[in-house]
Amino acid sequence: MADKQDKQFDPTPQRIRKAREEGNLFRAQEMVSVLSLTTAIGLLALGLPSAFEQLKAITRRVFLASGTTTLDVETTLALVVEIGFKVLVLLLPFMLALTVTGIGANVLQSGWNFTTKPLTPKPSRISPLKGLQRIFSARGLFTTLKSFLKILIVGPVAYLNISGRLPELLMLHTLPVGDILGLASHWILVLVAQLLLVLLVLSGIDFAFEKWRYKEDLKMSKQELQDEQKEAEGDPRVKSKRRQFALKLARRTRLDHAVLKADVVVTNPTHYAVMLRYDPAEAPAPVVLAKGIRKRALRIKELARMHGVPMVEDRPLARALYHTVEESQEIPAELYPAVATILAEIYRKRRQAA
Repeated sequence: MADKQDKQFDPTPQRIRKAREEGNLFRAQEMVSVLSLTTAIGLLALGLPSAFEQLKAITRRVFLASGTTTLDVETTLALVVEIGFKVLVLLLPFMLALTVTGIGANVLQSGWNFTTKPLTPKPSRISPLKGLQRIFSARGLFTTLKSFLKILIVGPVAYLNISGRLPELLMLHTLPVGDILGLASHWILVLVAQLLLVLLVLSGIDFAFEKWRYKEDLKMSKQELQDEQKEAEGDPRVKSKRRQFALKLARRTRLDHAVLKADVVVTNPTHYAVMLRYDPAEAPAPVVLAKGIRKRALRIKELARMHGVPMVEDRPLARALYHTVEESQEIPAELYPAVATILAEIYRKRRQAA
């Protein structure tokens, strides 16, 4: 009871989605039953005259052929197959319509949902204790109450309808068979229509109750909300790593700005590219302005060509700069000679060009 009282928050979309994945869908079975019964009665009212004529034709065929047909295994089997096929053709539209109605009513209530989890065996389904809890739960008591209401309401409606026609029923034996069938079918349809109206009201009450109960069952406690939020956000350590990576990306120097300051781009000719700048007034050693591999390296080289920045292919140096120096940092002392050689050559070419 305490657990039920703690669950005071409406279910989140994730909670509803998990319930659907587990096969826990909203379903008002009374509404499905009433719609299926209405479909069945409607089909009988429309198709019964035609079906009756076909059954008469089948009966006539059997009796007329009985005097000239030898009964043995072969003829009996052929007769059974013939009659069975004709009866199946009569019943197939009826069964198909009921199947479509049942599936359609469930889909309209809860939408299309395909999952195999309800087929997984669960000990709670065969537990006597769980079974007793379901019987004496609010849902079990409401189901029992519905059964009593059906008896208390449907019974009197049927009794009043039949008792009001009792004199006519007693005189049916004086009428031809065709008239008897016509009157009986009319009375049955009237009775069924009245019963369907009563059942429709009961199914509306059941629909409202089941909708309320479904939402109540999915309600969440504060702890469940917190657990779901943690699960959605993931492991805090993973989240921290993602944040650090995002900050690292945000702090990356823009390539189009960096290339305007670069003195040289060291490449390995397709995979690595490192922009270098040396200004003694800013730093005592050359600085890596930007670096990249693969697509970023191709972009660096493209910008360098656009702005006339010299590019020097030196595979070992490009790899060493990329793996040992971060952007906006000075190069280590062990790389001074190789970088100094490249810069000296760049400066010499600039002086010659000047």
